[in-house]
Amino acid sequence: MLYKFTLLSIFCFAPSLLAQQTYIDGSGTVAHYEVQRANSPITIDGRLDEYAWEPAFQINQFERILNNYDSISASTRAKMLWDDEYFYFAFTCADRDMWTIYDEEDDRLWEEEVVEVFIDPDGDGQNYLELEVSPTNTVVDLAIYSVEPEFTSSVEWDIVGLKTAVQVYGTVNDSSDTDTGWSVEIAIPWSAMAQDITGGDRPAIGDSWRLNLYRIERKGGRQAKAQINAMSAAAAPTRTAIAALWEKNGLQAGQEDQLNAKTLRIVRELEQKLAPLNKAQEQFGDATEYTAWSETYQRGFHHPARFGVVRFVD
Repeated sequence: MLYKFTLLSIFCFAPSLLAQQTYIDGSGTVAHYEVQRANSPITIDGRLDEYAWEPAFQINQFERILNNYDSISASTRAKMLWDDEYFYFAFTCADRDMWTIYDEEDDRLWEEEVVEVFIDPDGDGQNYLELEVSPTNTVVDLAIYSVEPEFTSSVEWDIVGLKTAVQVYGTVNDSSDTDTGWSVEIAIPWSAMAQDITGGDRPAIGDSWRLNLYRIERKGGRQAKAQINAMSAAAAPTRTAIAALWEKNGLQAGQEDQLNAKTLRIVRELEQKLAPLNKAQEQFGDATEYTAWSETYQRGFHHPARFGVVRFVD
């Protein structure tokens, strides 16, 4: 019971009015937030117990994106602060079954349970950062160079001096019990963004940036994900064989009408072998809640025009 009180009441008394305002531009209505200066030092330990967090404006609701738009069973709250050295983020995530498989930096965390921060200071959709943190405080950070006409990024890029920490209220990777959730603290140094992230120098009071916050909650669980990973690995030769047939015929998926009957039959037979994997992935996706501070509609996560607006205040 102590864990439940600690996690769910951390942000209860903070004002939230300004966190719910909106901003209108060419992309429509997006979320708006005033980032206050931290009024005391913050220790990045995941506990969110410093007084500096108390007066920070609170985001009380993330919006469902990508599927099942009106259904959110795992709530997320968030706050932001800044000072001369860092941009701070805090999340609290209700979660009845915390799990993870990947445990190495820059693993494919987007396939699991994470909170995410995307920062595009000048809002041009180029040279912005993506950061993901899992319940075990495993991190992936990327530089996104462009979204259109071609998506290009680098997972080798690192946020130098990044600080993250997680506190869990329950047990990770134990589905036999019911967890309460997890809390996250993040500190991103301005110096880490200055060279590679367009407009990423330390802001001045009154400056506005574009960014978004996300949460992925996967109710399918660790066992289902492990089975999908194993099925996917076993299916690799089949996918290679299908790709080889397309290449041999100088065609690509979607051009079935240009294949001869024999080759098309072989492709269909190979694709049928992938049916169990496709079904498992579909079911896993249906059990996933993708939520965002500023809604991104059908474009998914990398939709900078739908990023929220933050303004830095004293």
